[in-house]
Amino acid sequence: MDDDSSLAYLPTHLSLSTCTVDVETLATSVVVTVSGELDMADADQVGQVLAKAVQSGTPIVRLQVADLTFADSSAIKAILTGALGADERGVKFELVNPRGVVQRLLDVTGLTEVLTIVHEPIAP
Repeated sequence: MDDDSSLAYLPTHLSLSTCTVDVETLATSVVVTVSGELDMADADQVGQVLAKAVQSGTPIVRLQVADLTFADSSAIKAILTGALGADERGVKFELVNPRGVVQRLLDVTGLTEVLTIVHEPIAP
């Protein structure tokens, strides 16, 4: 990995106005966990984190959204920023455990047909 890799610039925790973002860098993936509400107040910052995660040099970026309770069109833009950036770099992008209103938004927009969505057991 190059010294100028985005990995060095990835935050490990961000407390934004309506959500929190945690980033865990593993050997073969970067896991970005977004909790709370993702709307226009924070979507650009989340999109930037996802773009940096995609540029980190790992082969997989996983966006964990099990604790995301609300998402709007700006959240979709942030998710697509990560997914399209990953596609351009040959990085696998997974959306993990969407549920409730977030899953409904993905269904309504048709993104369930184009994104890799993974449903995993959620730890108690």
